[in-house]
Amino acid sequence: MPQWFATMGAVGWPLGLCSLLAVALILERLQVFLALAPLRQAARQAALSACRDCDPQTCERLWRSARKGWSQALGLLLEHRQLAPTQREDMLGCWLLEERQRLSRHLRLLQLIGVLAPMLGLLGTVLGMVAMFADIAALDQPVTPALLADGLWQALYTTVWGLCIAIPALAAGQGFALWAERYLEGVQTLLNRCHLALEGLELTPTMPHAGWASA
Repeated sequence: MPQWFATMGAVGWPLGLCSLLAVALILERLQVFLALAPLRQAARQAALSACRDCDPQTCERLWRSARKGWSQALGLLLEHRQLAPTQREDMLGCWLLEERQRLSRHLRLLQLIGVLAPMLGLLGTVLGMVAMFADIAALDQPVTPALLADGLWQALYTTVWGLCIAIPALAAGQGFALWAERYLEGVQTLLNRCHLALEGLELTPTMPHAGWASA
């Protein structure tokens, strides 16, 4: 067993498990989020044009090319364009809920690791200090500053490792949550506009009132 791992004492194994689990979850979530199709302006305009002007063959081609992300939702909308508006809204609502669940999966576990890791590190520090003072009490010779420093260094080592695990886990959990929220907001806005385009409606910027412009 490496010396640095043995220094952490009994909490070394829980901290090691937390670190491995955090790395695995961060890499898995990173793979999921990097696979999301970006919502560029050109793609938005193409989606709106497809919903406004598409013929059956164009809709069929877009549906077959849709695989995941917002393009899949667009394909579902075009495939079921003959349904009533309320039914299409319910279908898109179900898709958005499932997509939110898919993107948010394991994020709570990452945040839990971020909370538990420093607590485990603090527990290791307390246990280390208890053992250090027990050893000092059993000594028959004078206690030197070097002896105290060595004991405190070993006791505080677990706190350092706990923080090194907690900071990336919390940052990744919050970062992925913000990423998912921003992405889903953009997808929901695009789907709402596409839904209106299927009905022959389109949002346009509102021109300022003449009285407002002169004020």
